[in-house]
Amino acid sequence: MKRAVNLYSARLSASVRPFGFDGAQSLRRAPRFPNYGWLAMIILTIAALSYSVYSRAREQEREARDSYNETSAQVENAKYINRRIEDKTIRIKRNPEAAAQAAQSQSRMIRRNEVVVSLR
Repeated sequence: MKRAVNLYSARLSASVRPFGFDGAQSLRRAPRFPNYGWLAMIILTIAALSYSVYSRAREQEREARDSYNETSAQVENAKYINRRIEDKTIRIKRNPEAAAQAAQSQSRMIRRNEVVVSLR
């Protein structure tokens, strides 16, 4: 069942408007903004967002490059240390005097003026 609405209530609700709002008058009072103004605002917004994304990407690229250079330097340093250890190991294996010197330097129980004799 539908509710019956009398004409008086329909006219009254149609004529009630919020305080100070009159559709026809408010449109005439509002300043008119040209279409190219909206287009310019859209273009400026897109340009600002593009610049923001570009600058953030450039900063991340710089950080990545710095991180890569730091990691490369650490790798080169590790390779250099490994070569020194390898050379030292080869010297100790081939030269008994180097083996004695290495034993003296690594063992804290032997004094500097003592002689180490290695038995094989």
